[in-house]
Amino acid sequence: MTSVEHRSIALNFPVPEDQPNANHIECSHKVPLKSVSIISRRISQLSLHSRRSSKQSNETISENKLRQKSILKRRSGKTLSMELVSYGLSRRRKLHVKCRQVNDIMCAVSFLGIILMIIDNEIAFARFDHHETISTWLLKLTITISSMVLIGLVLYYHYYEINLYCANNSIEHWRVGLTGKKLLSIILEIVICSIHPIPRHFPIGQYSHDERNIVNSTKSYQSTAIPIALTYVPVDVALGLPMFGRLYLWCRYITFHSRLARDTSLQSLGYLNKISIDFIFVIKTYFQQWPIRCLVIFCTMVFLIGSWSLRACDVISDNEHISIFAAMWLFIVTFTTVGYGDVTPATYCGRSVATIASIIGILVSALLIAVVSQKLIMSRWERYVHNFVLNCELAKARKHQAANIIINAWKMWRLTKMHKYNSIQYIQSQQAFFKSIDGIKYIKQKQRKLNDNIVGLAELLMIQRGTSTVLDQSVEQMNTMKQKIDSVDEKLDAVNQTVHHIQNTLSLLLDRITPLEMV
Repeated sequence: MTSVEHRSIALNFPVPEDQPNANHIECSHKVPLKSVSIISRRISQLSLHSRRSSKQSNETISENKLRQKSILKRRSGKTLSMELVSYGLSRRRKLHVKCRQVNDIMCAVSFLGIILMIIDNEIAFARFDHHETISTWLLKLTITISSMVLIGLVLYYHYYEINLYCANNSIEHWRVGLTGKKLLSIILEIVICSIHPIPRHFPIGQYSHDERNIVNSTKSYQSTAIPIALTYVPVDVALGLPMFGRLYLWCRYITFHSRLARDTSLQSLGYLNKISIDFIFVIKTYFQQWPIRCLVIFCTMVFLIGSWSLRACDVISDNEHISIFAAMWLFIVTFTTVGYGDVTPATYCGRSVATIASIIGILVSALLIAVVSQKLIMSRWERYVHNFVLNCELAKARKHQAANIIINAWKMWRLTKMHKYNSIQYIQSQQAFFKSIDGIKYIKQKQRKLNDNIVGLAELLMIQRGTSTVLDQSVEQMNTMKQKIDSVDEKLDAVNQTVHHIQNTLSLLLDRITPLEMV
């Protein structure tokens, strides 16, 4: 073969199905090898492109899936966080309610114990032998049972309070909230609640002889007064007076039942401002709202507790206590720091109670003075009315003094015209003239002080507005001055240009005139 041989291959192409007998028709075409290689390259390129496109589509699908998963995770995280927040708030509310309920029961039990203690001691005060009876023994047993119940309630309350503290501070375990300070306060509360009159021995068969001879013993004790020692204190009184310390539970009662502690929004506001809504904060708000009412309630409680404590501590003889009315009189005299001296405490216990009463009386007197002074302070509008009236009066007095100055000056002028310089009338008018001038100076000074006293928040705002308007006016004037200066500069530039132009024209004229003169 001399010529270039073109090798041929038989290629089978599929025929569309719509043509008749298309499934068995074979079209054989002889195509050159070069074109076959190009076709194969194109087919490979198309396959690669299809693979890449399929990979890209798979990647986009996977990215979309990942995005959907992340969105779902975010949504689930948000819902989970909201659920956790709602669970924490509901748990906190339940713990707060539990603490309030337990504290209410504790207050009732403590008040019951104090009342029973007073009844027990009053029964003992009525007997001259101070021996226990079945009634007093049962009362002491009831006080003991109530004290044990109160100790259990104290532990139960602090368990809920520690859980509430953990819920507020996002603490997982309650042992983290049990700090040393908290443990010390729990121990102190247990000690306060555990002190009470204890039933010693059951009275059986040992008081028959005493009951038979009670009249004789009463007469003998009433007829002879036995001196007592300063350190004399009955055991039941020594164990009963510390029971008044259980009244600290009523401070929690006031805190829990106040509007500030029960309102969730106010509690959130306090947490955001780092203010703990405790008893001190609640009492401050109550004293701001109802100062006289709070002082009356506090003084009444102190008066009742102090009077009975003086009756329990102070005795006339070995077996007779002072009456409640004498104790009230002694407390009033000591509380008001008057001290008449007609009734005095005879034991160290009574003197201690009198000392505490005098200290509380001094503090209450200071509070009373502060409350009265606060009540006497005029409000803002009252002060405005008062100052307005004073300003009107001072303005009238100033006009009167000015009129006196004019009258006296005219009199002096008339007397000088009449040449009466040394007359009594001239001297009197001159004195009245200078007196009126001094009166005007004094009135101006009082008006200035009165205006200084009026200054408040509204006046400061008015002064600030006035200064701002003055500043705006000064800025506007400065802007106008600047514009005028700029216009003057422009005019000066124009004048300078005209002068230069005149110089140039003159110089040209001179240049033209000089050759003519030379000719």
